[in-house]
Amino acid sequence: MFARLLHFFDTLRRTLSAFIFLLLIGALVAAVVINRPSVPDDALLVLKPKGEIVEALNIPISIFPSGFSSVSQTRLRDLIRVIRSAKDDARIHAILLDTGDMGHASLVALQALGDELDAFKKSGKKIYAYADNYSQGQYLLAAHADAIWLDPMGMVLVKGFSSYRNYFRQAFDKMHVTIHLFRAGEYKSAAEPLVRNAMSQAAKRETKALLDQLWSAYKLDIARQRNITPAALQNMLDHPAAAIRQHDGDPAKLALDMHLVDHLGSRAGFLDKIINKPASGDGITNRVAFKTYLRALGSESTGKTNQIGILTASGAISDGFLEGGGVNGDAFSKLIEKTAKNDAIKAVVLRIDSPGGSVQASEKIRNALSRLRKTGKPLIVSMGGMAASGGYWIAAEADEIWAAPTTLTGSIGVFAVFPNLSKSLASLGIASDGVGTTRISGGLRPDRPLPKALADTLQAGVDHVYTRFLDIVAKGRHLTHAQTEKIAEGRVWTGADAKRLGLADKLGGLDAAIAAAAERAGLEDGYDITYISPKRSFREQLLENLLGDANAWLPRITLPIENPAAHAVRHMLPQLWHDNAYLSEMLRPSGGVHAYSGLLIR
Repeated sequence: MFARLLHFFDTLRRTLSAFIFLLLIGALVAAVVINRPSVPDDALLVLKPKGEIVEALNIPISIFPSGFSSVSQTRLRDLIRVIRSAKDDARIHAILLDTGDMGHASLVALQALGDELDAFKKSGKKIYAYADNYSQGQYLLAAHADAIWLDPMGMVLVKGFSSYRNYFRQAFDKMHVTIHLFRAGEYKSAAEPLVRNAMSQAAKRETKALLDQLWSAYKLDIARQRNITPAALQNMLDHPAAAIRQHDGDPAKLALDMHLVDHLGSRAGFLDKIINKPASGDGITNRVAFKTYLRALGSESTGKTNQIGILTASGAISDGFLEGGGVNGDAFSKLIEKTAKNDAIKAVVLRIDSPGGSVQASEKIRNALSRLRKTGKPLIVSMGGMAASGGYWIAAEADEIWAAPTTLTGSIGVFAVFPNLSKSLASLGIASDGVGTTRISGGLRPDRPLPKALADTLQAGVDHVYTRFLDIVAKGRHLTHAQTEKIAEGRVWTGADAKRLGLADKLGGLDAAIAAAAERAGLEDGYDITYISPKRSFREQLLENLLGDANAWLPRITLPIENPAAHAVRHMLPQLWHDNAYLSEMLRPSGGVHAYSGLLIR
């Protein structure tokens, strides 16, 4: 009897939990998909980006990926649209910039948002920023505010750019695992962590040159917005102990005295002083959240028949589907073919924010783009934070390539990785034996030593693919083979260097690329911009809404099945988790040649 009673209550608990979850999902769908909210007059727009700022939302494969916990991303174009619309909207009085939940964003994305915030200020409206603490990326965005507030117990954690990775050679040696690396390009260092214990000198030279350029751009941006020189900022960060001692160990006071912030105060004090203004009686009584305002704006279409299509290649390029999203070669090629057949689309802008990936997938996409160009539609490439390796492979033959000065691009080189476990298995007393019909039969089994003849063959194949890459770039960029070789070798360049070297045509953002596409298509009478994406299933639409809005509705989703150790690593060392995601893809025994840039700058 007692057991049946427990079973009844357990069943009731599960049923109620499922019912409540479905109600939440239904409310989310209704709020995000169906309702179009109104915007009150004299409103404060609360701009609160959540999670990583991305070019396109990456939809995970499963509804709850492993370790799912408040997954959230914010699309760059949504932020830009909201700021741009608010500038001319009489109902919006000011912007409150709250960066506390904002994750990683490329320097290109932050600079694009900064330009929009500057334009907003020029309209005569104010921007206020408040945070308990500011990370480096968050502060670059907050620097565009008219007044920056910081909690008295907080800090501005500007520290400079760096690029550090984990290296696994010693670990593999201890496990008796042999990693065969075949590469073409002196600077092609993406797979170095698998075969080295430290960064190579070539990779150090390349990365230091990039870091110096990006850091100079960051400091100049801060100097333009704040009353501080690049030299003063550099000196503070080069001698942090001395700087903090001068302020009695108080990082908030240091930030105030260095003019990094304007005021110290609690969040409640900030709201009373800047927003509510109870003494004067002229406070802002209405607030509208970023996502609410975005939904209120409705469709971007103006009804024009001539369209410029925007294709977004965001994330690693793969043959299959990566757990975190990315660009699938087959699916993206089909999307390009669909675009080519759409008579309403007169020109195409390919927006790329990708480190590359599979050569085979990249080539499928390049072929599809080539067929699109043969229809007569102009193809303009706009590079975001990164368009490197396979990301450059698909860009090279465009009619024009636009890059931001701080874009990371190039990385013209390839490699292949083949893991071998024969020694590891032998140490456990496991052997492999059998017969074959040729001298290389079974040679690509990870449990057998790799024959030299096959190793030589794999290296020859990688060299051939590299030559193919060089040919694509030389033809697309109208360079000689010798000129292309000189700027290739797997080296990553900034957008500014890419323009100087002929890898890009012009410097500018997405708007400039769209204008160039319109000019080439002869769309003087106006046009619509349409973002082209595959048709979403209900499940995918739901996931996209969850990614964009989950924290507003389900602030603390946590699955009990997550491994505690994995949870700790993920939250304490998120960069470790992110950095090695594609490395695991490379280690598949099925192999494949990769055009991938492993460069990560934080």
